[in-house]
Amino acid sequence: MDMATNIADWDWMNFFVSMLIVGIGVALLATGIFTSYFGAGKSQKIGFALLFIGALDLAIVYLFTFDAMEGIESIFDSDLFTDALVSGVSALTGMIIGMFAILFVLMKVDTVDDLEDLDLEDLEDLDLDEELKKLEEELNQADDSTEVEE
Repeated sequence: MDMATNIADWDWMNFFVSMLIVGIGVALLATGIFTSYFGAGKSQKIGFALLFIGALDLAIVYLFTFDAMEGIESIFDSDLFTDALVSGVSALTGMIIGMFAILFVLMKVDTVDDLEDLDLEDLEDLDLDEELKKLEEELNQADDSTEVEE
């Protein structure tokens, strides 16, 4: 593949367009799978719609790339399509691994005890339950004082 930036040589544009369309299809497919599995009710229906649109997008691009049916002219270069598909799936896989790494860290560091183990001395009072109890007591005292005045 010639990735020269010469305008007369459109391989880079062919790669960009095929990568864009394949990327949209792969992203819709992945979000559709995620939303249809974890969603409920209306969001699950939206997930199935995204899944269907992503699969339809990839199927149409496949038809326009490889001569799968007679009467449909090949628009994209098959080598560029394969490169775009591999790039799209690789980028999506990297994003998913990164998201799971972040979620893993957030799930492991969810208590005050874990934060103390990490030596985060800059954080001051993290016990929200105590703060809520103090606020509740102050509100109760304010309500008691207004009842006494009446």
